[in-house]
Amino acid sequence: MMVAARVAGAGLVGRDDPAGGGVLRRDPAPVTLLVADDLEPRAHQVVHEICAANVATLVMCADGAEALYQIGRLSPDAVVVRARLTLVSAVDVIAAVRRYSTVPIAVGVGAGEVGLATEAMTAGATGVLSRPYGPRQLRTLLDPWLGRARARWDQESVIFLGSLEVDSRAYEVRAGGRPLKFTVREFELLRLLVLHANQVVTRDQIRRAVWRAPGDFASANTIAVHIRRIRARLDGAAELTSVRGVGYRLTLA
Repeated sequence: MMVAARVAGAGLVGRDDPAGGGVLRRDPAPVTLLVADDLEPRAHQVVHEICAANVATLVMCADGAEALYQIGRLSPDAVVVRARLTLVSAVDVIAAVRRYSTVPIAVGVGAGEVGLATEAMTAGATGVLSRPYGPRQLRTLLDPWLGRARARWDQESVIFLGSLEVDSRAYEVRAGGRPLKFTVREFELLRLLVLHANQVVTRDQIRRAVWRAPGDFASANTIAVHIRRIRARLDGAAELTSVRGVGYRLTLA
């Protein structure tokens, strides 16, 4: 079972409004760390401290199958997997992820698992951690990874498309200086479209980036409803078009 924890500084404020009324804001967790291991209490505390320092969400997975699914679903910024994962091996998880992602992956290796570490590195692991995990090695490896991810997010925290301004920190949207009202979900979908302006964003990309919670799924119709609401709220500030059978494209009006 996956467990997601928003650590200090990354909690939710308010809730989404299905009726679409009002501006909803939250303090977002821009970075995600996924750990597929049963951490000892001290290591768990250190990992929480690292996530808090980098305003990150910590996602815990119980086995390799769940880790592989959640990595594809959440696109985390850093991953830690133990060498001996159940259901799907660490080597298979790493090899599968490397087909589509360069996310840094650390493999946790215990006594007598040197061979597994070698296989994991060959499959594409970025680094190796000794189990049981020590505070210093966790910080030495994870702080830079999460810090770089946070820096990238900070650079993209305010993005523009013509007169359209999207502020990821404040969860605010303006068009020519005029505030526009969006629900949290609509905001996240709009931000994704602005980040990929002039490109087609597929429905699968939208599901992975916007509908991220476990058990949360968006049908094509649900996405289309959100697109219609966004288009109406933009009121001509940008052009949002449907690409039949593929997805959506946002361009200058």
